[in-house]
Amino acid sequence: MDASVSLAQFAEDTTQASKEQPTQKEIRCRRLVAENMNPSARYVGNTPKEELLLEHVREFEDQFVNVYGNRFLFLCPPNEYGVPKFLPTTLRPTHLPYQELYEYKSCAKFLADFFNYDELHPADRYPTVVPAPASVLNWQAGDCFDLSIALASLLIGVGYDAYCVSGFAPRFITTRNEARSACPQLDADIEETKEEDKQEEDEFVIPKKPPLRSEYKEAKARAEEADRLRLQEEEMKSDSEDDPSSDEDEFENRRIHCWVLVRKGSREVAEDMYLEPTTGRIYSVKRCPYLKIDLIWNHRNLWVNMQVCGASHVQLDLYNSRYFEYVMLDADNLSGDLGSGGRYEGDDTGPTAVPSAGNMDSDESRRAEQTAQILDLPSPWSERPDIPREKFHARCYQGEKTIFYHKCKVEQYAPYTQDDGLVQRITLYKDVRRQIPLEIRERFKHRKDKLFERKRRPMQNETLERFLPGRPSTSAANAGGALKEYREISALSRELIFYKSRLDGLVRSVEIIGRKMFEYFEDRDDRLIYHSVTLDPTAMTSGTLRGGPKSKDTYPVDSVGEVPIKKMTQKYARNPEVPAEEDIAKISFYLSEQTSSSIYSSTGKIRVDYHREPGSLTFRQVMYHYEDGNLRRRPSSLPQPTQVQVHKLLQMQSSCRDTIMASHTSIQQELTTRRKDEISIRGMRSVSAGKKRDLTIPGSRDDVLEPSVYDLARESARVEGTREGAEEEKQEEQTSKVDILAPYLVDFINKETGLVQLDSLQAELVAKKCTTDFRKRLTDRAEIIQRRLEEEQELLRKRRAQMQRRGDSVERDERDFEQYQNQAMFRTQILEQRLARHEMQAIEKFQDLERMLQEDPRLAAMWQKEPAAVKG
Repeated sequence: MDASVSLAQFAEDTTQASKEQPTQKEIRCRRLVAENMNPSARYVGNTPKEELLLEHVREFEDQFVNVYGNRFLFLCPPNEYGVPKFLPTTLRPTHLPYQELYEYKSCAKFLADFFNYDELHPADRYPTVVPAPASVLNWQAGDCFDLSIALASLLIGVGYDAYCVSGFAPRFITTRNEARSACPQLDADIEETKEEDKQEEDEFVIPKKPPLRSEYKEAKARAEEADRLRLQEEEMKSDSEDDPSSDEDEFENRRIHCWVLVRKGSREVAEDMYLEPTTGRIYSVKRCPYLKIDLIWNHRNLWVNMQVCGASHVQLDLYNSRYFEYVMLDADNLSGDLGSGGRYEGDDTGPTAVPSAGNMDSDESRRAEQTAQILDLPSPWSERPDIPREKFHARCYQGEKTIFYHKCKVEQYAPYTQDDGLVQRITLYKDVRRQIPLEIRERFKHRKDKLFERKRRPMQNETLERFLPGRPSTSAANAGGALKEYREISALSRELIFYKSRLDGLVRSVEIIGRKMFEYFEDRDDRLIYHSVTLDPTAMTSGTLRGGPKSKDTYPVDSVGEVPIKKMTQKYARNPEVPAEEDIAKISFYLSEQTSSSIYSSTGKIRVDYHREPGSLTFRQVMYHYEDGNLRRRPSSLPQPTQVQVHKLLQMQSSCRDTIMASHTSIQQELTTRRKDEISIRGMRSVSAGKKRDLTIPGSRDDVLEPSVYDLARESARVEGTREGAEEEKQEEQTSKVDILAPYLVDFINKETGLVQLDSLQAELVAKKCTTDFRKRLTDRAEIIQRRLEEEQELLRKRRAQMQRRGDSVERDERDFEQYQNQAMFRTQILEQRLARHEMQAIEKFQDLERMLQEDPRLAAMWQKEPAAVKG
């Protein structure tokens, strides 16, 4: 593999690239230049210090070419305004106020989902533009260089020793094709399950002896593992329609790529690692898929790799001249005490003699002079990168993202974009072509019913749902709710697990449909910990119940009907206040026994088991049989129960039946509510299929999801707007309560008496002036609202015309325009409502003014004028 590229060849490639169709990245840069009329001075030009730095870099490049030959170095690419910038100055260390961006794993994963990845075109050519990380985060799109610079800027900002690395990578890395890779989400789910299991285990564990080892079994296990890996590798090499890696690659070993290096030491990082910005995956330095390293840089320096070897064998001794050539001198490493970074000189000399005191003084003075002459890097030229909170919570580019893995498909959605609150769906397949689904895992957020995870296995008709704490009860009278987990195998069994917050103490309910139902309780006042009911479905098919009266000892089963109860059982916890031989531990009610004629009679039995004494292996057990409507013990020589004991046992049997039926009703109500909710959600999804939800319009969500912070913000803005209108109206009302005639009566006040006495002409003049001024005030207010409405409509019209004139518009601009249009329509609607309300209220206010003028006693002379004229 020849990584060297001649300068002439690069110039020719650049000229050819300028003649080709512009890439999406270049279109974004051109649009930014056209729209940003007042860019920062450092975007459109270089400071004297930056010019000096560029001159130093050019000198380094010339010396490098003279020493090592004609090798192209990608050191100073132009920014979005065409101004060359040194790569380390493009990095802008930034600490954003999001917890997810503080750890390198979550930060890399978030940015991989946040960005829309653009491949380099062609794959063996460096990008023609390297924009600022602030612009990249604003666009949510970029190539591998843009993503790496943005990721490194955020990692350095939170304290990691991060670097950008450019070099060469295989096709599946540069094209972000993970069709042959395992899904990382599955490993994360396994780790979460292990952590939950560890938390549930008791703190005290008796240590076990280590098991005996068998070298034969270990060798056999290793051979089986090797065979499994070989079969897995052959399986992954199977041809697939969406995996073009089996085709020949015209850019083989020449695909340029950029990724991020995180060095050990800072933030408790144990070892060096590579972060792939396009996928968020983490690779060990010694076991990375990259082919070769060309450059490494951070916000302080840039290093040129001089090692002719694969990326996994590169020695990351950056200040050792045998391995790397650095562009900038580092004052911290002039002393030669570089720790793991090595020395500036790459000699292999032996131990150095101890210098004398005079030599040490001269070395220190020389070192001080060299430090003063070192050219330090200017500050980063990019503006501070930022991610708005609404974009951060949306997470995915354009609200959704789909990734294909080996026998797996992952779909991610932004919160509140799906009617059912779906944010992630992982589908596991049986075949490589992903046509036979085995398992579907879905995650939800912000649902009112607290559902956050669902797993479905279509082949087994199995469904598992998990809920967060706080799920409400189906009704106020029902002591239910608190559902934690629901598992169902269609027509076979269902299981419900509850949080330990129910009033009835129920923690688990299991029903084997048509055969048995049992439930577990905790912390009940009656010490009940378990009850169950065993059914006899054979009675439904044997015909023993046909033609006879309906028995009350039946249990309703879905799609089956009433099934006879064979046995009911209750278990109780130990009551320390009662002797063990008298404290019931378990009581079983055998409601009916089948006779030889296959007819169920009322004959049955009751078995009572008592608790064991401490240290005893046996326990007391008593069996009662129904004989002639009474309970008897067999043989008759045994002590028979008293009437009080018989009444108590029969009462316990009736109470057991009532408890089981009440629990059945509660569970069925819970399940019925769940089915209705899911049917309603499926109906909404089918109606809105293919339609993108508009989140900016208030009230566009249904009652399935909880309101988001942005909904609350929009509602707050609406309330604030209504409040401002109400305050203005209130001020007007207060103004109207003030004597509005006072300014007009100043000239008619009698200086001696201080009173106002008006004749008919004067009163008419005052009333006319007051009416005219009030009408003008109402008209001016209407004109102000109308002018604001017209300005908003004109801005929207100009923005729409500007969008239509663009022939190279992309989805990003269309989405921004849709968002602006929705906000503008919302503001326009508010102004139209204000204008309509003002017109309606103006008529009422003018009528109130006329009524007040008629009732004002100071203008009474005006109303006496007309009768006088009639008399004359």
